[in-house]
Amino acid sequence: MKKWMIIISTLIVVLFVWQLISIYHTAMSPIREDENEAVEIAKEEKNLQTISEVYTYNGTTPYTIVQGTDEKDEEIIIWVDEKKKIALTANASDGVAKKDVMKYVDTDRKPSEVLSVTLAMENEIPLWEIKFKDQNDRYNLYYIKFEDGEYYQRITF
Repeated sequence: MKKWMIIISTLIVVLFVWQLISIYHTAMSPIREDENEAVEIAKEEKNLQTISEVYTYNGTTPYTIVQGTDEKDEEIIIWVDEKKKIALTANASDGVAKKDVMKYVDTDRKPSEVLSVTLAMENEIPLWEIKFKDQNDRYNLYYIKFEDGEYYQRITF
C-alpha cells in the first residue's frame, strides 16, 4: 500500500511540473516570436551579420531592441516598435556603453543588488534601464539617456 502511495504521489508531482513547464512555454511564446521577428527585420533592413543581444521593453510603447554587428563590423542597436517597424537605429559607439552605465547610477544611488541593465525607449528617447534593489530592499527602475548618460527618470516601489 505504501509503495502505491509513493508511486501515485510521484506521478502527481511529475504531472504538476509538466503542466507548469507547459504553461510557461505557452506564456513566453509570443515574446519569443516578437524577438525573432525583430531580429529578422534587423537582419533584412539594416544588414546585421551577428546578433549579440535582444531586449524586450514594455513601457508606454513596447519595443524590441536588437544589438549586433553589421558588415563593417560596427556595433549597431535597433529599436523595433510594436508595429514591426524600425523606430531608431544607432551605433553603439554613439551612446553610453553598457559597462559604463553603472557609473551614472552610483553617483546618485547606492544599489545593493543590480538585477539587470537593458536598453529601453520612452517618448522616442533611447534609454538605459537599470533595475536594482536599494539599501532598503526596494525595487528601483532607473533610466538614463543612451546618448549622454543624463538622468531621465527613476521609479521606486
